[in-house]
Amino acid sequence: MSESANLKRNINSFRLSAKKVSDKINNTGDIWKDKNYSALQKQMGELAKVSKSVIDNGERTCASTDKFFAIANERI
Repeated sequence: MSESANLKRNINSFRLSAKKVSDKINNTGDIWKDKNYSALQKQMGELAKVSKSVIDNGERTCASTDKFFAIANERI
């Protein structure tokens, strides 16, 4: 398996994990209506933004890696 494919698999795994956590927190909003939950939900929103950035950067890295190896293989 290429490094790019391995990275893509890890990115997808991270994406699914972040989505599961976010979904669970959002689904409990109907039950919890206190300030601690609100703070947790706000922090999860920040984590979601950072997670999206990590995923986007990882996907750009994969694309760049694929292009690099395609160009490198042309020279051989």
